[in-house]
Amino acid sequence: MALELLSPVEAMLNRHIAGSSRARSLLSDVAGRSMELRFAATPFRVRIAATPDAISLRQAADEPADAVIEGTPFAFLRLATGDAAKSIRAGGMDVKGDAEVAEGFRRLFEAARPDLEEELSRFTGDVAAHTIAGFARDAFAFGQRAGDTLARNVSEYLTEESRDLPV
Repeated sequence: MALELLSPVEAMLNRHIAGSSRARSLLSDVAGRSMELRFAATPFRVRIAATPDAISLRQAADEPADAVIEGTPFAFLRLATGDAAKSIRAGGMDVKGDAEVAEGFRRLFEAARPDLEEELSRFTGDVAAHTIAGFARDAFAFGQRAGDTLARNVSEYLTEESRDLPV
């Protein structure tokens, strides 16, 4: 099922690469190179190959890639939504092979990053896409606030109430 999503994601990325002169230039830097994404604890592996004209996404086979990034699904989600270097330093990810190739693909994907609200509007219309995107942003912000509050409360409990941690 998850691999069925590769075709629309590939088409979306190639559309954004074609629409950006910076992304097209970055594509030429990684043309002929490949990168593999391995999602830990799952059988899901994606091979990203670059040609001078486009990228292709497919299920990874046994052929070696120039660079391999392995991480948990949550680490990849964090990678997709924030600063890549910070996400890798936060842990849960391992980069093997040619780091320059991995960096080249990172720069390419950053330049070709789609506006998800705009992509959603292609299917739902502008008003619905704006509403759904606003709801998603609010839900994400609520989740972050709830996580921060939980961490503070647990920390306070362990230091002040149970005295299990020093002050």
